[in-house]
Amino acid sequence: MPDVDKPTLLVVCDSHHCRLLDVGGHTIAEKEVIESAEPEFSDKQGQTRSPAGMTGGGMVSGTGDMNPVEKHRMKAFANDLIKHIEKSIREQGIQAVHISAPAKFLSEIRAHMTPAIQKILMQEIDGNFVKEAGIEILVRFRPDLKEAVKALRDQENYSAKKHPPKK
Repeated sequence: MPDVDKPTLLVVCDSHHCRLLDVGGHTIAEKEVIESAEPEFSDKQGQTRSPAGMTGGGMVSGTGDMNPVEKHRMKAFANDLIKHIEKSIREQGIQAVHISAPAKFLSEIRAHMTPAIQKILMQEIDGNFVKEAGIEILVRFRPDLKEAVKALRDQENYSAKKHPPKK
């Protein structure tokens, strides 16, 4: 495992799930998985009827606004997430935080972010990487570790049959 010089927290989320990965020294440990309180709602944009269609028929157009219930759920989830991050910073002595989330949810996280987190926030990435392996997520945040990860993979994939000893 490539060495990370200071206690680092990787926060990887979509708008319903969040993984907190503790990266420090020679390990990647998944510390916590946080789920949204109401996962039955989706990120689907709300729809309203056009003025011509208010009488019962007519066209439906996307407004670009979220359903108010969904908006509230995302705000509550972002608030819970920030509380968990602050708790991890205090209890584990985290010195760097990296956050990845889809753009819409990332903006909610920014709105709830406290100065304590902003001070040690190293990077924000727009994207949904929740289902990726921990080592892949680390390489996304720290491309400088790509060679160390490649060397590690070469060691893991070593096979005596594929690599006979040199004479």
